Amino acid sequence: MDTLSNILFAPVYLPLLGAALILVCKSFFKTTIRRLAEYVGMLIGLIMPVILTLTLSNELGAGRALEAVAGSWAQEIGIIYRFDGLSLLMILLAAAVTIPAWMYSRKVGPAHSSFTALLLVQNAAIAAISMTADLFNLFVCLEVMGVVAYVLIAGSQKGSAVYASFSYLMLSSTAMVFFLLGTFGLYRLTGSLSYEAIAQSLAAGENQQFALFCLILLVIPVLLRVAVLPLSLWLVDAHSKAPHAVSALLSGVLLKIPLFALVRVFALVPGSALFALPISYAGAFTALVGVLLALAQSDAKKLLAYHSISQIGYVVTAWGLALQAGVHTQAGALLLSVSFFHAFSHALFKALLFLSVGTATDAGANRNVYMLRGASRSLKGEGERLPITLLCYLVGALSIMAIPPFNGYFSKNLLTYAIKGGIHYQVLTLAGVGTVASFLKLSRIFLPAKMKLEILHPSLRPRFPLSLHTGLLILALMCILTGIFAPE
Repeated sequence: MDTLSNILFAPVYLPLLGAALILVCKSFFKTTIRRLAEYVGMLIGLIMPVILTLTLSNELGAGRALEAVAGSWAQEIGIIYRFDGLSLLMILLAAAVTIPAWMYSRKVGPAHSSFTALLLVQNAAIAAISMTADLFNLFVCLEVMGVVAYVLIAGSQKGSAVYASFSYLMLSSTAMVFFLLGTFGLYRLTGSLSYEAIAQSLAAGENQQFALFCLILLVIPVLLRVAVLPLSLWLVDAHSKAPHAVSALLSGVLLKIPLFALVRVFALVPGSALFALPISYAGAFTALVGVLLALAQSDAKKLLAYHSISQIGYVVTAWGLALQAGVHTQAGALLLSVSFFHAFSHALFKALLFLSVGTATDAGANRNVYMLRGASRSLKGEGERLPITLLCYLVGALSIMAIPPFNGYFSKNLLTYAIKGGIHYQVLTLAGVGTVASFLKLSRIFLPAKMKLEILHPSLRPRFPLSLHTGLLILALMCILTGIFAPE
């Protein structure tokens, strides 16, 4: 295996190596060594893969994809991994949210080494999903990502969190049976699990109806994982009961990855554009209904959870219209690009919102947006000398409300411009109005409280966690920079 192939597989095996190091040190060494192993594991498993991935991106300048076969097997029997621009986007998206969320969790929780190891395993699965060109391998990696998510949701070890995790487990596992059946159907039809071989076999046009039926079986579980209405009921409990860092990961990363992976699967089956328009309508419906449900919420985290559903509706709408137009056409390529751009922007500002709002509600010991007031003063009482949490919340809120110069303004405007003129545009415009209204409502938690809260003298206040602020500031900075340097 040459050097290029080794680098290509690094985003998969380095996180697993980092996770193994952390778990071994947890089992055999004392606290200091365990903590050191966590930082070394994160360096090996998350920072190094990003650097190597950016190195690989230089090879994509000629407009080509990089390929390698796992284990150096022959292509006919091996699992092919293909690195392209979409792979780069998915790996960077995962890292951009995971690193700040992990830093935030150091003081807020979950802060144990098993949590760090799980994050690394999840990033290995995401990297494999982003590069695999094998349908069964995609199924396995989606399941690994799902299993890790079940454990992370239950991380607070509260009964409600365990129940939310179990509900997601049951729904997702049942749905993935359909994905496996669809995979088996295409294998029986084509005699292969390789994307390239499946596409070549189906290009002849034989048994097209059965191939489309298999595609439906593949799409259903992905739409559930992505939380498109009415398949999104699991998400609200999962987001609201999970630790704040996990909520940021769920909304920022795990909702996007299956949808990105499905782009390649759609390209395998001739006639798949038949389902594109219904999917786009489902996305528009999700965007509007999600924001209406968010407006009705009093729980701050549930409000954010419904907004995750709404914002994924924007992404799915543009994604479906891109498939209908044909991803190789100019219009289709534009729609697909803005779909990915808004997904990336949403990952950043929604992760920032979950972490900043979570910090504020913890300080105020209340998540009811009608009752909680003076969150900034409560944070000051806990040792926050500068209103960093409030400022970071404002960056996230202005981003999701599409206020310039933040990333949400550019991604939403590019998306709505690309679909301008149809019913989708009108529905998404209404959803945008609802988004502004609901975040004006949520912002009430930072208004001054009527009752005066006791503030300790500065010398007596606890020291506010630096890692918490660092995680928030990294996300806020990325929201600003991806807005300033957004593509025109």
